[in-house]
Order: sequence, then C-alpha cells, then structure tokens
Amino acid sequence: MKLSLLLLGLSIKMKMANKNNDLFRQRLKTRTGSILIRTADRSVGRLFTFSKGHIFTKAERFGDADVQMVWKDVNVAFKTMTSSDPQALFRAMDNGDVNMVGDLSVAQWFSLLIKALKAGETKARDEKSPRVAMIGLGKMGKGIAANIQAAGFELVVYNRTSNKAIPFVEKGAILAKTPSEAASLANIVVTSLMDDESVRNIVNAKDGILAGLAKGGIHLCATTISPELSRELEEIHRKHGSHFVMGAVVGRPDAAESGELLTLMAGEKECIDQCREVSSAYSAATLVIGNDPWLANYAKLSVNYFAVSNMELMGQLYAMGDATGIGRAFYKQIFESSYSNPILKFYAQKIMDREYQENVGFELSGGLKDVKLMLKASNATSCSLDYAPIIISKMEQAIESGNEHCDWSVFTNI
Repeated sequence: MKLSLLLLGLSIKMKMANKNNDLFRQRLKTRTGSILIRTADRSVGRLFTFSKGHIFTKAERFGDADVQMVWKDVNVAFKTMTSSDPQALFRAMDNGDVNMVGDLSVAQWFSLLIKALKAGETKARDEKSPRVAMIGLGKMGKGIAANIQAAGFELVVYNRTSNKAIPFVEKGAILAKTPSEAASLANIVVTSLMDDESVRNIVNAKDGILAGLAKGGIHLCATTISPELSRELEEIHRKHGSHFVMGAVVGRPDAAESGELLTLMAGEKECIDQCREVSSAYSAATLVIGNDPWLANYAKLSVNYFAVSNMELMGQLYAMGDATGIGRAFYKQIFESSYSNPILKFYAQKIMDREYQENVGFELSGGLKDVKLMLKASNATSCSLDYAPIIISKMEQAIESGNEHCDWSVFTNI
C-alpha cells in the first residue's frame, strides 16, 4: 500500500512539475516513451506513459512498456525511493535489488526527468561531500565543471589557458595555478583532456597531479584513453597511495553542458560511490563496468566503435544512392526509422547534408586517435573490428584534404 501511494505521489508530482518546472517541461517534450515501475511478484506497479509533452499514468502490474523497473520487493523499493542518499538507487542496482528490463535509452531519459524534477530541491552539501578539482576546461570539460559546480560541490579549476576558468571563479570556484595545486585542494580530481600523452604528462609532471594529491585521494579520468594507459595510471596511483578510477563519458559537448552524458565507470568498489556522487552531477546515468579501471576504456571504445561503424555504413549507403540516383532523403528516412538513439539521427542528418564544419562537437583529429585505439584494442583481444582499418584510412585521407578540425563524421565523405 505504501509503495502504491509513493508511486501515485510521483505521478502527481510530475504533473505539477509539467506546469511549473521549465527544465522538466523541456525534457518531457524531447521524446515519447513508457516505463513500468513494479515489484518482481507484480503485487504493486504503476505505468508512466509520456507523449508529446503529456503524462499519462495508471496503476498497472502486467502491462507492456518500453522499459520496466523491476524491484525485488515492496520494502526495498519503498526504502530506496524515499532515501535521502543520492546513491541509493545505484546501490540497489549494484546489489541486484532492482533491474532495468527493456530499452535502456528510455530508462536513461526517465532518469533525466527525475533529475529535472529534483533540480529545484538541491540543498547545500554537507561537510562530508568531496571537494572536486576539474582539470581541463575544453569543450567537454567546461560542461562537466559547470554541472559539478551547479550541484553544490566545492570546485577547484585548472586550465592551461586560465581565462577559460573565469566563469567558474566568478561563481565561487578556486583557481589553481598548477595541476599540483588543484590536486592538493581536492579529494577527487577529474581530468578531461585530449589524449594519452596529455593525461600522462599532467599526472607525472613536476607540478602535476601526483605532486599534490594526498594519500587516499582519487583521480577520476573522463578522457578517452587507451586501456594500457589506464593500467599504467592504476599502478602509478597505487604506488603513490592514491586511487585511479576510470569514468569515460559518452556524449557530445551539448550533452556535457545539459548534464546528459553517460558515464562508464570502473575502479575500486570503495571509490565508486564517491566518484558516482560527482558523475551524477553531469551524467544522466553512470554504469559501473567493474573493479579494473581499464574495463571502462574497452567499454568506451566499443561504444564509440558502434557509433563510428554506423557512420561508415551510412556513408556507404549514401554513396550508393548518389551513384544510382536514389535521393539522400530516402536513406535518411530509413536511418531515422531504424535507430532510436538520437545521436544516430543527428549523424544521419549531418552526413546527409554533408554538414561537417558547423556544430563540431568532436574533431576529426580526435576521432582518428580514438579509432586507432579501437583497432589496437581489437588486435590485442578479439581481432574482430574489421571496419577500423577502413575508417582509419578514410580519416587519414580526410585529414590530408585539410579536414582535421571538421566534425569527425567528415570521413564518410571520402
């Protein structure tokens, strides 16, 4: 009975938010979907359906939905959903107390709605909350830092060109002169940089992270780096007495800005909760991959390989259409109806229009680095990523043609 009332209260709260919460209303309009929240024994359940900015909800235990949130039992569900601990749901998922069944993109979107619902309820963090240092305020880093600061964490910022830190300092952040100083002032250091070399250097430099990070401190890496460097950094931090957690992010700069990234996290279990508290500020969801940091690198590379392989497929089919006289709009329609992921629809439009110089979220030079990492990872494991050499060849040709700073999908034009 108490869980039924709680779910009813959630539906009422959502409908009220749709009237007076701009962020909630804005996110509600972005897609159509349904989620059934129920217990494993189907004793309690409620269906939430979202369509064209409207919310429809009813008591339901056996209906179909795009995704189902299945709780172990009533007591666990009620205790978790009423907990003031922001990590309660994640712990329940880790413990197997709740399972997500169905379209996980809908589950991720639903979590964004809940995040928007609670946006106006943010309270000052207690003394136990970690102080966070953000190193790297580029296209991704500035969005990550903005959400960390907006979530109420004490923030320290460092960027090689300090003028990028001014907006954060004006809102109360501490500006560090060196990575070492930034690390010395924080419990968790988040790095959002370019590649293996930049991360390795900022950790090991005379005035780098290790020179300032206290024993027991955590380095949370959001940069796409190689699994080999991840292993190396884990060992370096272990010898130093600190901890390394890999927190690779999936998404473009606009997703970082709006707090809609997907974080793939791996590391020591006791460090995960602290890091996930931080990543929840800039991510719609944080998926824990395992205890070994390098697992998150393989996970990120495989996700990116899925994206870039689909770009290659789109390019191949658009080329056939151009050669045979089939209009590009036909293929765009096929892609949009085939893929539910909004990012693939985004690239379907971008590749169709050959629009590679505007709205550049990820440059070709960075994309080439990532695909080379994908191929290296494949060669060391499954040897199965057959598209990678083709994509690398096309990317190199595109760079030779002067497209280095275009969107990374420009290689499909070769």
